[in-house]
Amino acid sequence: MIPYIISSFRGGVSDESSRGIAGAYKYGYNLDIHKKDDTLTAEKGMNTVEESTITDLINFFVPASDGTTYCFGSSGSVYARAGGTDNAWNFVYNDENGRITGAAEWEHSDGNNYLYWATATSVARVLMNGSLPAPWGAGVATQDYKTTLETTGDVDWHTMEIAAGQLNIANGNYLATIDYSGNFNAQTLNIIPGNIIQCIEERDDYIILGSKRKDQSEKGHIWSWVTTALNYIQKKKIPIKGVNALIYSELPLCQGGSNGELFLADFINATPLAELPDGSGQVNPNGMTIDNDLAAFGFYGTDYPGIWRYGRRMKNRSHVLDYGYRLSKSVAGSSVGTIGAIAMVGSELLASWITQDGSTLDYGVDSSSSTTKASVGVYEGLEFDNNSPDTSKYFDSVKLTLSPMPASTSVAVKYKMNKATTGGDSSAGAGFKYAVTGSGATTFGITDATEAEFKISQEARIYEVGVELFPSVNNSPEVLSIVTYLNEQTKKHG
Repeated sequence: MIPYIISSFRGGVSDESSRGIAGAYKYGYNLDIHKKDDTLTAEKGMNTVEESTITDLINFFVPASDGTTYCFGSSGSVYARAGGTDNAWNFVYNDENGRITGAAEWEHSDGNNYLYWATATSVARVLMNGSLPAPWGAGVATQDYKTTLETTGDVDWHTMEIAAGQLNIANGNYLATIDYSGNFNAQTLNIIPGNIIQCIEERDDYIILGSKRKDQSEKGHIWSWVTTALNYIQKKKIPIKGVNALIYSELPLCQGGSNGELFLADFINATPLAELPDGSGQVNPNGMTIDNDLAAFGFYGTDYPGIWRYGRRMKNRSHVLDYGYRLSKSVAGSSVGTIGAIAMVGSELLASWITQDGSTLDYGVDSSSSTTKASVGVYEGLEFDNNSPDTSKYFDSVKLTLSPMPASTSVAVKYKMNKATTGGDSSAGAGFKYAVTGSGATTFGITDATEAEFKISQEARIYEVGVELFPSVNNSPEVLSIVTYLNEQTKKHG
């Protein structure tokens, strides 16, 4: 027998079907590939933490100085999620101007903290001193604090970000600001008419802006500015239909267009870093955060909606793309239409979503769990042809080497032959079939076992192997290696 050995899993989702860096795979989700040991285990799960109170899509999360996370919705609703062990959700306010397009907290020089948010037409604010009631009473919110926001053209967002010692607000082709003394300027910076600011990020002393074109052409731009300059300092074209989101992890990154692409936002490179497997998807301006050193993006408009991550946790590793978290509604079979915002609140990852089942729309928020793994982790390896795609090969069996199996957990092995897209087992994924154990079972779950063997007995030119991990509570199976055994005898076509 000839062994085909997979013993590294840290390479993330490859941008090619049959090759990649060490440890790369063709597809997978809910996998913890960034931990210290290079083994295959399931990531923590995402659970729905609120659905009944929320009646619109949350576009912005703002973890505030009073310990509450304020959530701003697509119909003008404001919700408050209590901190501590309570985590109670309350509807607190409705802005009659409608959809909220930006939000942030900003402290003034007099020591007062204000919660600011924007709609299509105005900026509103709430004084944060003391504890706010739920709901907010009359006079608590100053709804039309400022009314000079740009509303013409395709101004979808008035994203807010603290950078360079001021609160910055996207305002069409202008950058609006509120300084440390509370002074508002609707046109602090002009990035040339025809460009519309979508997102804002801070990088050292620089304010970085991401924009789209008003004419919807395939031109997005990033811009840099310091407050002492009269004009922007740098401008760089990104070859996509608008920059949707900016984030600075180890690398300066941006997501742009709707083709599932990530780019460097370094004013030098314009080549895509990574792309989602189906070549589609995008994020909203507040749809990104930092998750344990990694840039995390809430992608929607793709066959693979959820939280995708890009980066590395240690110097000697590679920067990789992985599908870290599927949302609970996707797992349950619902169609996730949009992911509005994601945010880290303490060690908890929050993600807002909208789903549609038939004519029914549901809105809610998922949260990562520190006590429960994902219900399933899926790994699908690269296409393998043993360097002879013209030759038919006999695949005999698969052996998994395991850390001692935790009680009530299990694993399954699946395989695909000749890039099949039909004819497999329905729950295994397109074209995949489940391998079986000696007893004919499709799963293996013997407590403390360190090996599991599965039979294939199939012939093919191109082979793909996959593993499914089924955790129990906070314990996951741990796969150390996947070894497929090929028969030495092969058969030439024709």
